[in-house]
Amino acid sequence: MKRLIITAVAASLLAGTALSGTAMAQPRHDDRHDRYEQQRAYEKGRKDQARYERKQDRREYRRWAKGQRLDSRYRGDSYYVKDYRRHGLRQPPRGYRWQRVNDQYVLAAIATGIIASVIIANN
Repeated sequence: MKRLIITAVAASLLAGTALSGTAMAQPRHDDRHDRYEQQRAYEKGRKDQARYERKQDRREYRRWAKGQRLDSRYRGDSYYVKDYRRHGLRQPPRGYRWQRVNDQYVLAAIATGIIASVIIANN
């Protein structure tokens, strides 16, 4: 009788573990869903980046005027116009030089960046 009870208890324990193991099995992993989510996150990141760049472009364009101070980032050699005559510009006075910023030629003081003249580029 004791053997029968032990066998019945052991069988019920084994059956319970087998059932709970199936009930607790992990759901099937869907790679397509993961790829879809990754693609959506990537596209969202690209849209955010494009929006940021458009905002930067709008902010950086400005009309320069006489008496304003030219930003230091535009006073570098990459904006310097060496062949001013080719562009139809007059010779800059001593202490000034022509800088091309966007579609504008700006005559600014080398030391301070104060703008003396602005000419809109014709191209």
